[in-house]
Amino acid sequence: MTISCKRGGDIGGILVWHNHIQREHYHTDWTADRVIDWLGTLDENEDWFVWMSFPDPHHPWDPPSSELKRVNWRDLDLPEAYPGSVEATVKVLEGKPRHWLDWYLGKAQFNYELPAEFVPAELTADQIREINAMCHIENELIDEAIGRVLSYVDTRGWGQDTDVLYTADHGEFQGDFGMMFKGPYHVDALMRLPMVWRPAPAAGVAPSVVEQPVGHVDLARTFCAIAGIDPDPRMQGAVLPTGEDGTRERVITEWDGGYNGHTIHLRTLYRDGYVLTVCEKSTVHEGTEGELYDLREDPRQWVNLWADPKYAALKSDLIADLYDNLPEARPQPLEQVALV
Repeated sequence: MTISCKRGGDIGGILVWHNHIQREHYHTDWTADRVIDWLGTLDENEDWFVWMSFPDPHHPWDPPSSELKRVNWRDLDLPEAYPGSVEATVKVLEGKPRHWLDWYLGKAQFNYELPAEFVPAELTADQIREINAMCHIENELIDEAIGRVLSYVDTRGWGQDTDVLYTADHGEFQGDFGMMFKGPYHVDALMRLPMVWRPAPAAGVAPSVVEQPVGHVDLARTFCAIAGIDPDPRMQGAVLPTGEDGTRERVITEWDGGYNGHTIHLRTLYRDGYVLTVCEKSTVHEGTEGELYDLREDPRQWVNLWADPKYAALKSDLIADLYDNLPEARPQPLEQVALV
Protein backbone atom coordinates (compact mmCIF):
# COMPACT_ATOMS: atom_id res chain seq x y z
CA MET A 1 0.00 0.00 0.00
CA THR A 2 1.31 3.45 -0.94
CA ILE A 3 -0.21 6.58 0.61
CA SER A 4 0.14 9.78 -1.42
CA CYS A 5 1.70 12.79 0.30
CA LYS A 6 -0.50 15.21 -1.63
CA ARG A 7 -0.76 18.62 0.02
CA GLY A 8 -3.43 21.28 -0.32
CA GLY A 9 -5.89 23.39 1.58
CA ASP A 10 -5.00 27.01 2.27
CA ILE A 11 -1.39 26.45 3.37
CA GLY A 12 -0.21 23.15 1.91
CA GLY A 13 -1.15 20.91 4.79
CA ILE A 14 -0.49 17.19 4.53
CA LEU A 15 -3.49 15.42 2.94
CA VAL A 16 -5.69 18.54 3.30
CA TRP A 17 -7.75 18.94 0.15
CA HIS A 18 -10.37 21.42 -0.99
CA ASN A 19 -13.06 19.05 -2.18
CA HIS A 20 -15.73 20.53 -4.45
CA ILE A 21 -17.99 17.49 -4.30
CA GLN A 22 -21.66 18.17 -3.60
CA ARG A 23 -22.49 17.46 0.01
CA GLU A 24 -25.14 14.85 -0.79
CA HIS A 25 -22.50 12.85 -2.70
CA TYR A 26 -19.90 13.05 0.07
CA HIS A 27 -19.56 9.75 1.92
CA THR A 28 -21.01 11.00 5.22
CA ASP A 29 -24.45 11.92 3.90
CA TRP A 30 -24.26 9.08 1.38
CA THR A 31 -23.77 6.54 4.19
CA ALA A 32 -26.70 7.92 6.20
CA ASP A 33 -28.90 7.88 3.09
CA ARG A 34 -28.10 4.23 2.41
CA VAL A 35 -29.00 3.31 6.01
CA ILE A 36 -32.30 5.15 5.78
CA ASP A 37 -33.02 3.48 2.45
CA TRP A 38 -32.35 0.04 3.94
CA LEU A 39 -34.46 0.70 7.02
CA GLY A 40 -37.25 1.68 4.66
CA THR A 41 -37.36 -1.87 3.30
CA LEU A 42 -38.18 -3.39 6.72
CA ASP A 43 -41.58 -4.32 8.10
CA GLU A 44 -42.76 -2.47 11.17
CA ASN A 45 -42.32 -5.47 13.50
CA GLU A 46 -39.07 -6.78 12.02
CA ASP A 47 -35.99 -7.02 14.25
CA TRP A 48 -32.93 -5.31 12.83
CA PHE A 49 -29.30 -4.38 13.52
CA VAL A 50 -27.36 -1.69 11.65
CA TRP A 51 -23.63 -1.06 11.68
CA MET A 52 -23.36 2.46 10.22
CA SER A 53 -19.69 3.16 9.55
CA PHE A 54 -18.51 6.63 8.50
CA PRO A 55 -15.04 6.96 6.90
CA ASP A 56 -14.59 10.32 8.65
CA PRO A 57 -13.04 11.85 10.66
CA HIS A 58 -10.04 10.64 8.72
CA HIS A 59 -7.36 11.66 6.27
CA PRO A 60 -7.54 12.92 3.63
CA TRP A 61 -9.14 15.85 5.42
CA ASP A 62 -11.47 16.89 2.62
CA PRO A 63 -15.04 17.75 3.68
CA PRO A 64 -17.17 19.39 0.98
CA SER A 65 -15.94 22.89 0.22
CA SER A 66 -19.46 24.20 0.77
CA GLU A 67 -19.05 23.41 4.48
CA LEU A 68 -15.67 25.08 5.11
CA LYS A 69 -17.38 28.19 6.47
CA ARG A 70 -18.35 26.23 9.57
CA VAL A 71 -14.88 26.48 11.17
CA ASN A 72 -12.12 28.98 10.45
CA TRP A 73 -8.81 27.27 11.13
CA ARG A 74 -7.21 30.61 11.97
CA ASP A 75 -9.42 30.85 15.07
CA LEU A 76 -8.38 27.51 16.58
CA ASP A 77 -6.12 27.05 19.57
CA LEU A 78 -3.37 24.47 19.31
CA PRO A 79 -3.83 21.23 21.28
CA GLU A 80 -2.77 21.37 24.91
CA ALA A 81 -0.34 18.50 24.31
CA TYR A 82 1.42 20.32 21.45
CA PRO A 83 4.89 21.15 22.82
CA GLY A 84 5.21 24.35 20.78
CA SER A 85 8.40 23.89 18.76
CA VAL A 86 10.61 21.20 17.26
CA GLU A 87 13.14 21.71 20.05
CA ALA A 88 10.51 21.40 22.79
CA THR A 89 9.02 18.33 21.13
CA VAL A 90 12.40 16.60 20.85
CA LYS A 91 12.95 17.23 24.56
CA VAL A 92 9.62 15.55 25.39
CA LEU A 93 10.19 12.59 23.05
CA GLU A 94 13.73 11.93 24.25
CA GLY A 95 12.19 10.56 27.45
CA LYS A 96 10.13 7.98 25.57
CA PRO A 97 11.16 4.73 23.81
CA ARG A 98 13.18 5.32 20.64
CA HIS A 99 10.39 4.73 18.12
CA TRP A 100 8.79 8.03 19.16
CA LEU A 101 11.72 10.25 18.22
CA ASP A 102 12.77 8.11 15.28
CA TRP A 103 9.42 8.67 13.61
CA TYR A 104 9.13 12.33 14.60
CA LEU A 105 12.46 13.12 12.94
CA GLY A 106 11.76 10.96 9.89
CA LYS A 107 14.43 8.37 10.65
CA ALA A 108 12.01 5.41 10.48
CA GLN A 109 8.35 4.61 9.89
CA PHE A 110 6.45 1.99 11.87
CA ASN A 111 2.95 2.06 10.37
CA TYR A 112 1.98 1.41 6.77
CA GLU A 113 -0.99 3.79 6.76
CA LEU A 114 1.08 6.95 6.38
CA PRO A 115 2.70 8.85 3.52
CA ALA A 116 6.22 7.41 3.44
CA GLU A 117 7.82 10.83 2.91
CA PHE A 118 5.92 12.53 5.75
CA VAL A 119 8.14 13.86 8.57
CA PRO A 120 6.16 15.02 11.64
CA ALA A 121 8.87 17.50 12.65
CA GLU A 122 8.11 19.47 9.47
CA LEU A 123 4.51 20.17 10.53
CA THR A 124 3.77 23.84 11.15
CA ALA A 125 1.40 25.12 13.82
CA ASP A 126 -0.97 26.50 11.16
CA GLN A 127 -1.05 23.18 9.31
CA ILE A 128 -2.14 21.51 12.56
CA ARG A 129 -4.84 24.15 12.98
CA GLU A 130 -6.16 23.64 9.44
CA ILE A 131 -6.22 19.84 9.77
CA ASN A 132 -8.10 20.14 13.05
CA ALA A 133 -10.61 22.55 11.51
CA MET A 134 -11.29 20.04 8.75
CA CYS A 135 -11.72 17.35 11.39
CA HIS A 136 -14.22 19.50 13.33
CA ILE A 137 -16.23 20.03 10.15
CA GLU A 138 -16.25 16.31 9.40
CA ASN A 139 -17.50 15.62 12.93
CA GLU A 140 -20.31 18.15 12.57
CA LEU A 141 -21.44 16.49 9.35
CA ILE A 142 -21.44 13.08 11.06
CA ASP A 143 -23.49 14.49 13.95
CA GLU A 144 -26.09 15.82 11.53
CA ALA A 145 -26.15 12.57 9.54
CA ILE A 146 -26.73 10.49 12.68
CA GLY A 147 -29.49 12.89 13.67
CA ARG A 148 -31.26 12.27 10.37
CA VAL A 149 -31.07 8.51 10.82
CA LEU A 150 -32.35 8.63 14.40
CA SER A 151 -35.18 10.94 13.35
CA TYR A 152 -36.18 8.38 10.74
CA VAL A 153 -36.04 5.60 13.35
CA ASP A 154 -38.44 7.65 15.48
CA THR A 155 -40.85 8.19 12.59
CA ARG A 156 -41.08 4.42 12.17
CA GLY A 157 -42.01 4.04 15.84
CA TRP A 158 -38.81 2.18 16.75
CA GLY A 159 -37.08 4.80 18.88
CA GLN A 160 -38.24 3.57 22.30
CA ASP A 161 -36.90 0.07 21.65
CA THR A 162 -33.65 0.94 19.87
CA ASP A 163 -30.22 0.96 21.53
CA VAL A 164 -27.69 3.34 20.00
CA LEU A 165 -23.93 2.94 20.42
CA TYR A 166 -21.41 5.36 18.99
CA THR A 167 -17.63 5.07 19.04
CA ALA A 168 -14.52 5.31 16.84
CA ASP A 169 -12.00 2.68 15.85
CA HIS A 170 -8.95 4.70 16.94
CA GLY A 171 -7.77 8.15 17.84
CA GLU A 172 -5.47 10.56 15.97
CA PHE A 173 -2.57 12.68 17.22
CA GLN A 174 -4.02 15.87 15.70
CA GLY A 175 -0.96 17.83 16.85
CA ASP A 176 -0.35 16.16 20.22
CA PHE A 177 3.43 15.65 20.62
CA GLY A 178 3.83 17.61 17.38
CA MET A 179 2.57 14.59 15.45
CA MET A 180 -0.19 13.66 13.05
CA PHE A 181 -1.87 10.38 12.04
CA LYS A 182 -1.36 7.35 14.32
CA GLY A 183 0.84 4.34 15.00
CA PRO A 184 2.35 2.24 17.82
CA TYR A 185 1.99 4.96 20.45
CA HIS A 186 -0.26 4.02 23.37
CA VAL A 187 -1.25 7.41 24.75
CA ASP A 188 -4.67 9.00 25.20
CA ALA A 189 -4.55 10.75 21.83
CA LEU A 190 -4.86 7.35 20.15
CA MET A 191 -6.42 5.12 22.82
CA ARG A 192 -9.01 7.29 24.64
CA LEU A 193 -11.99 7.25 22.30
CA PRO A 194 -15.51 8.63 22.23
CA MET A 195 -18.04 6.10 23.47
CA VAL A 196 -21.75 6.78 23.83
CA TRP A 197 -24.32 4.12 24.63
CA ARG A 198 -27.93 5.18 24.71
CA PRO A 199 -29.88 2.16 25.93
CA ALA A 200 -33.36 1.80 24.53
CA PRO A 201 -35.56 4.24 26.51
CA ALA A 202 -38.02 1.41 27.15
CA ALA A 203 -35.31 -0.33 29.21
CA GLY A 204 -35.52 2.42 31.84
CA VAL A 205 -31.77 2.81 32.31
CA ALA A 206 -30.95 6.09 34.08
CA PRO A 207 -28.55 8.37 32.17
CA SER A 208 -25.05 8.32 33.65
CA VAL A 209 -21.44 9.21 32.94
CA VAL A 210 -19.51 6.01 33.62
CA GLU A 211 -15.84 6.49 34.49
CA GLN A 212 -14.91 2.81 34.58
CA PRO A 213 -12.36 1.67 31.98
CA VAL A 214 -13.94 -0.17 29.06
CA GLY A 215 -12.85 -1.11 25.56
CA HIS A 216 -13.96 -2.15 22.11
CA VAL A 217 -13.59 -5.77 23.14
CA ASP A 218 -16.70 -5.26 25.30
CA LEU A 219 -18.96 -4.40 22.37
CA ALA A 220 -19.69 -7.92 21.09
CA ARG A 221 -20.99 -9.17 24.43
CA THR A 222 -22.96 -5.94 24.85
CA PHE A 223 -24.67 -6.46 21.49
CA CYS A 224 -25.59 -10.00 22.51
CA ALA A 225 -27.01 -8.81 25.84
CA ILE A 226 -29.13 -6.18 24.09
CA ALA A 227 -30.44 -8.77 21.63
CA GLY A 228 -31.12 -11.31 24.40
CA ILE A 229 -28.88 -13.99 22.90
CA ASP A 230 -26.01 -15.99 24.38
CA PRO A 231 -22.54 -14.74 23.43
CA ASP A 232 -20.04 -16.97 21.72
CA PRO A 233 -17.73 -18.29 24.47
CA ARG A 234 -14.73 -17.11 22.46
CA MET A 235 -15.80 -13.49 22.90
CA GLN A 236 -13.57 -11.55 25.26
CA GLY A 237 -14.63 -8.56 27.34
CA ALA A 238 -17.85 -8.06 29.27
CA VAL A 239 -21.17 -6.27 28.88
CA LEU A 240 -20.69 -2.52 29.20
CA PRO A 241 -21.66 -1.15 32.62
CA THR A 242 -24.55 1.30 32.96
CA GLY A 243 -23.39 2.81 36.25
CA GLU A 244 -20.51 3.09 38.67
CA ASP A 245 -20.66 -0.38 40.20
CA GLY A 246 -16.88 -0.45 40.57
CA THR A 247 -16.34 -3.82 38.90
CA ARG A 248 -13.98 -2.59 36.19
CA GLU A 249 -10.34 -2.20 37.23
CA ARG A 250 -8.34 -2.18 34.03
CA VAL A 251 -8.33 -2.13 30.25
CA ILE A 252 -5.58 -3.63 28.08
CA THR A 253 -4.38 -2.52 24.64
CA GLU A 254 -1.99 -4.45 22.41
CA TRP A 255 0.04 -3.65 19.29
CA ASP A 256 1.72 -6.23 17.08
CA GLY A 257 2.73 -4.77 13.78
CA GLY A 258 5.53 -3.96 11.44
CA TYR A 259 6.52 -1.96 8.42
CA ASN A 260 9.54 -1.77 6.17
CA GLY A 261 11.58 -4.27 8.17
CA HIS A 262 10.61 -2.96 11.60
CA THR A 263 8.46 -4.81 14.11
CA ILE A 264 6.96 -3.47 17.34
CA HIS A 265 5.14 -5.33 20.13
CA LEU A 266 3.43 -3.22 22.80
CA ARG A 267 1.39 -4.36 25.82
CA THR A 268 -0.44 -1.57 27.64
CA LEU A 269 -2.43 -1.45 30.85
CA TYR A 270 -4.65 1.36 32.14
CA ARG A 271 -5.44 1.05 35.85
CA ASP A 272 -6.06 3.47 38.72
CA GLY A 273 -5.15 6.54 36.69
CA TYR A 274 -1.87 5.13 35.36
CA VAL A 275 -0.94 4.07 31.83
CA LEU A 276 1.87 1.52 31.59
CA THR A 277 3.29 0.20 28.32
CA VAL A 278 5.79 -2.64 28.00
CA CYS A 279 7.82 -2.58 24.78
CA GLU A 280 8.44 -6.28 24.23
CA LYS A 281 11.54 -7.43 22.36
CA SER A 282 11.40 -6.60 18.66
CA THR A 283 13.58 -5.22 15.89
CA VAL A 284 13.15 -1.80 17.51
CA HIS A 285 13.25 -2.53 21.25
CA GLU A 286 15.48 -4.67 23.46
CA GLY A 287 12.57 -5.67 25.68
CA THR A 288 13.58 -3.48 28.62
CA GLU A 289 11.98 -0.24 27.46
CA GLY A 290 8.58 1.08 28.38
CA GLU A 291 6.37 3.97 29.40
CA LEU A 292 4.59 4.90 32.61
CA TYR A 293 2.37 7.95 33.04
CA ASP A 294 0.40 9.32 35.98
CA LEU A 295 -2.64 10.84 34.25
CA ARG A 296 -3.66 12.84 37.31
CA GLU A 297 -0.34 14.68 37.47
CA ASP A 298 0.56 14.52 33.78
CA PRO A 299 -2.59 14.33 31.59
CA ARG A 300 -0.53 15.28 28.51
CA GLN A 301 1.66 12.20 29.06
CA TRP A 302 4.85 14.13 28.53
CA VAL A 303 6.78 12.78 31.55
CA ASN A 304 7.75 9.11 31.24
CA LEU A 305 8.18 7.64 34.73
CA TRP A 306 9.42 4.22 33.52
CA ALA A 307 12.99 4.73 34.75
CA ASP A 308 12.11 6.83 37.83
CA PRO A 309 13.27 4.91 40.95
CA LYS A 310 10.41 6.40 42.99
CA TYR A 311 7.95 4.51 40.78
CA ALA A 312 9.82 1.20 40.60
CA ALA A 313 7.47 -0.65 42.96
CA LEU A 314 4.37 0.69 41.23
CA LYS A 315 5.82 -0.22 37.82
CA SER A 316 6.51 -3.76 38.98
CA ASP A 317 2.97 -4.10 40.32
CA LEU A 318 1.40 -2.80 37.11
CA ILE A 319 3.55 -5.06 34.92
CA ALA A 320 2.51 -8.09 36.98
CA ASP A 321 -1.14 -7.05 36.74
CA LEU A 322 -0.83 -6.59 32.99
CA TYR A 323 0.54 -10.07 32.35
CA ASP A 324 -1.78 -11.71 34.88
CA ASN A 325 -4.74 -10.38 32.91
CA LEU A 326 -3.40 -10.51 29.35
CA PRO A 327 -5.65 -12.67 27.14
CA GLU A 328 -4.14 -15.90 25.94
CA ALA A 329 -2.44 -15.50 22.59
CA ARG A 330 -3.43 -17.46 19.51
CA PRO A 331 -1.44 -20.70 19.08
CA GLN A 332 -0.50 -19.52 15.60
CA PRO A 333 -0.40 -15.73 15.04
CA LEU A 334 -2.39 -14.45 12.10
CA GLU A 335 -0.34 -13.60 9.06
CA GLN A 336 0.32 -9.90 8.63
CA VAL A 337 -0.29 -8.86 5.06
CA ALA A 338 -0.48 -5.03 5.12
CA LEU A 339 3.26 -4.44 5.37
CA VAL A 340 4.14 -2.83 2.06
